Amino acid sequence: MDRLERLRSEDEDRAESASRGVLLDQLREVEQRLLAFGEALGGDPDDVTDLPFTEEAGLDRMPEPLYVRHDTEMLNQVTSWLLQDQHIGLVSPYGTGKSAFREIVLRDLSKHDDFVVTHLDNPRETTPRALYRAVLEAAYAAGFSVSFGNYSQVRNGIPWATAEAKDAVHEVMGRVRGHGKTLLLVVDEIEVLKPDLLSPLQVAGDAGVRLFLTGTPEGKRRVAEIRGTLDSRLRYYEGIDPFSPDDVAEYVARSLAYFRDEPYEGQAPDLFTRAAIEDVHDRTEGVPREVRIECRELFTRAAFVWYRTGQDVDRVQVTPEMRHRRFGMGY
Repeated sequence: MDRLERLRSEDEDRAESASRGVLLDQLREVEQRLLAFGEALGGDPDDVTDLPFTEEAGLDRMPEPLYVRHDTEMLNQVTSWLLQDQHIGLVSPYGTGKSAFREIVLRDLSKHDDFVVTHLDNPRETTPRALYRAVLEAAYAAGFSVSFGNYSQVRNGIPWATAEAKDAVHEVMGRVRGHGKTLLLVVDEIEVLKPDLLSPLQVAGDAGVRLFLTGTPEGKRRVAEIRGTLDSRLRYYEGIDPFSPDDVAEYVARSLAYFRDEPYEGQAPDLFTRAAIEDVHDRTEGVPREVRIECRELFTRAAFVWYRTGQDVDRVQVTPEMRHRRFGMGY
């Protein structure tokens, strides 16, 4: 309650001072109230991106266990294909967890002695030479190299001519494979790949690079139509399962535990009622990205209820009705 009173005192002081602008004042006040609510819940946020339900795939602090662990069939199948040295395609609609799983693959397999892992940062803009460069740089970082005297012009370790860069990939992959290692190239959003990149992907795969491609069903169709020989080499897993109501509850509980820097030990989400969990599931159909956005909205509304009422944070609960309430800045 001391935090709440301090926050209200600061709001009153700002109201009496000159305004910096309606939107700027609003941004600062909303931010402070959200942070204060987070502190009252037991966290220590520095800014709003530290609050629950703000995680995004690709961020360093993305709590990986929040995603895809619910789909054990997918995890088991993809893991077995990785062990079998297969080319893999993971296909699912937007928002279902592909990008989160990509981050798990990059982070976990980068720590595995048998794997050398790299990825394309911007597949939409990648050129064939840039693809070969990504493979070569990953191999170099792992301690494998090529005989640079075999190439007419080399810049920063990469043959300048695309054809020679392709030859260098074949050379370095012979050494990688000879040491019993797998170089895995992860490519996201295959639906936006330029057609002229599919042939180099196949070349890399034929040279010994293992491919891990992710995208939407439309991406799978494009690969099959444009480069059927590449498509035939991929083992596809189609459709990451959506969250069930219990998965939504676990996601919420893990998010709050992660925010408080506490272990998750199967505890129930203490802020959300079961009815709210069911409502979130119904509204989002269990699509993970939509679940996160809906939970974030409800968290924000709970923060304003806490601020307006002044009640102890333990008495604040997210309910389905909270989703329909209007709230303002007053109290």
